[in-house]
This record gives sequence, C-alpha cells and structure tokens, in this order.
Amino acid sequence: MTEIDPFRYLTEPLREVAQRHLTLDETVLTAIYLLRDVDTTLESRSWFLRWKRVQRPTRAFVLTTERVLLVEDPADPAAFTASREYLIASCPLDRIIHFELRSYILDCALTLVNASSEGSERVTIPYSGVEADAFLAAVTYMRAVIDGMPLPSGTRHAESSRRQRDRARQEWYVALTGLELGQQNIVMRYLVAGEQVQEWLCVPAVDESRWWQRLSIGAHEQPSLVLVRTDRQMLLVREAKRIVRGQVTYGNDVFLMPRHQLQTVSMAYQQHGVEMQFTLGHFGVSTTVRMPIPPERAERALSLATSSLTTH
Repeated sequence: MTEIDPFRYLTEPLREVAQRHLTLDETVLTAIYLLRDVDTTLESRSWFLRWKRVQRPTRAFVLTTERVLLVEDPADPAAFTASREYLIASCPLDRIIHFELRSYILDCALTLVNASSEGSERVTIPYSGVEADAFLAAVTYMRAVIDGMPLPSGTRHAESSRRQRDRARQEWYVALTGLELGQQNIVMRYLVAGEQVQEWLCVPAVDESRWWQRLSIGAHEQPSLVLVRTDRQMLLVREAKRIVRGQVTYGNDVFLMPRHQLQTVSMAYQQHGVEMQFTLGHFGVSTTVRMPIPPERAERALSLATSSLTTH
C-alpha cells in the first residue's frame, strides 16, 4: 500500500516550515491547511464601537504523536511570527487539560487548554466549517492520548471504522432518548466509538429579557444546553448565537472535560442566578469551566456531575 503524505494539502513554504520544527523521530498524523481569512473584532474609539477587520494569515495545523504544531506561511504578507521561525504554538498532548470547540456557521475554533509552567494556557485555532470534520478527527486522537486509550486507526473520519461508529451510534440514540433529534446529533459529534453515555440533562433556553432588551443579541437570554456524563468525559454543549462579520450566526459552544482530570464540581449562588463550576487539574495546574444554570435545575445537574467524581 502506498504511504499517504500527511503534508499533501500544504503549500511548499508551509511544508518546509512544519518540517523545520519537527524532530527526527516525530510521526506526523495529519496536517490541515488553514486558508487566509479575516477576523472582525469590536473596537472602542472615542465612545463609539466599530467593527475592525484583522487579517489572519495562511497557517497549518500539524498533529503528531506527541504534540500539536501551529505554523504560519512565510509567503503570506500577513504573517507576524518571523522572529519565531513562523511557529505560532507548540502544544504537547500530555499537557492538555481539556478542549473547547466553537462551532458556528461562519466561525469555528478549537481551543486547547494546557498546563504550562506559568499556569493554564489557552491556544485557540480558528478554522472554517470546511475543516470541521478533520478537526473533530484530530480531537478524537488527542482524547485517546489523554485518556490512555488505544489510538484510532486514522485521523480522518473516512479512514476510521465506519461500521464500529455506526454500531455505537445506535447505542447512543437509545441512551439519548428524550433529547430532540438535533440535540442528539450534535452530542454524538463529540463522542467516539466505544464511549458509553451514562446520564444526561437538558436545560431549555430561558428568556430573561424585557421587551426593549430583545433588540440586542441574546444579551439577557440563557441559551439551552445539554450536559452529558459518559464513561470518559463530562460533555457540555451550549447553544448560542453571535455576531460574526456583522451577521447573526447560530451554533454551539462545546466543552470536552476528561473525567480523570475533573477535581471538583460546585455551585456558586449569585445575585443574578446560579453558576455551575467544573474545576479540572493536571500537572498541578487548575482551570475552571463555568456554566450558568436555572436554580430549579441546579440540584439535578450537581448530582449528575458529582457522580463522575466518585466513579473515575
């Protein structure tokens, strides 16, 4: 069988930069080409808010058996890391605490929350919806390394065992009975073959706004969310809407928290409601995921989450 070149989708300058930062014994699993794009951010100037366009240079996401590399294309005029030989980030897989994914129609990103010598470090990798499946496959591999599980046979869905995943999907549909079909499908995107759903909780959206506040985008709305406990992780899927490039776009914010790194789960009762707090730790570094939740659902959510502390 002909060996597949993992750099086949990269330009020659990107390939050279990536190879320059690899060690001789490092095995590359996949490389994802990230096309040049434009970010928009709100900028405050003289009491006025305006949208500012920021160029995002062409990059490559390189996954090896040991780490994640994010490099820039030296041929792109927008590149800004020449002083670091075009290396944006290098993240060892064994330092990852948990994953966060942003999935919107016009805006996607993977955030690796890592344990560094200076505390928790966040490395965010924006990408388009075209690369979504490739990034989910990469997360599957990284989860296997973190959980000490057998490594998947491939880092792209087309290379993995579809029969095994189809069998698992039938079991997941049964375990997630009661959720809307759309919610079931979203949750299952972040599960891997062999992962067992143990318990879940759905919190519907709560509109806390007055009529005049509804002119703003979700400013006074608690979005719906699904909290899922599996044998390997605590999964939080929160529906949301954001303004991207001046347009309202809908999607999900997703948190994948390995159970063996979950230290405590608590409730913070505040003036404007209840906040659920998941504290994760790794290599002596702690980080917290916070989730607003209606008071009437707090006890059930806490019971679901704390069960993971007594069984991992």
